[in-house]
Amino acid sequence: MPETPLIPAAVLENLAEQLYEKRKSASIEVENTVKQYADAGEHEKIGGLINVLISDFTNYPEPNHRKGGLIGLAAATVGLSTQATPYLEKIVPPVLSCITDQDSRVRFYACEALYHISKVVRGDLFVFAPQIDEELDRLSMDSDPNVQSTARLLNQLVKDIIAESEK
Repeated sequence: MPETPLIPAAVLENLAEQLYEKRKSASIEVENTVKQYADAGEHEKIGGLINVLISDFTNYPEPNHRKGGLIGLAAATVGLSTQATPYLEKIVPPVLSCITDQDSRVRFYACEALYHISKVVRGDLFVFAPQIDEELDRLSMDSDPNVQSTARLLNQLVKDIIAESEK
């Protein structure tokens, strides 16, 4: 019997689409799939799905693939919810590497993905604090105002998480 793919082909196609609506729809599918895997304790499948998002999307030369990979990694983190922490070592580095992408839309998506990941894992993201701080400094001077704006939102969230952890 053939093995069922971790992510349906149609979802993978939509993650790579140019239209945001299609990528967003695909990310909801990724989130739901990861939730199902997490509820069933299928950690190997979760790891495999995350690997596909990284190797076939965030590391891909085409910007729409990278954007799809970023929205997919954020969706996977949301799907994992309280079980996300063990996967951060896989999820966060490719997001951080996309923050320095030459394409401003990819930088925007990376910043947005890191925002959503931060909202889910809160203080567990502190192991990446030095890299995040460095990237936030870089993003505050980005040539794209949308990237700067998203970086400000991310920076404020990070400050809120730090303040809440000090209570």
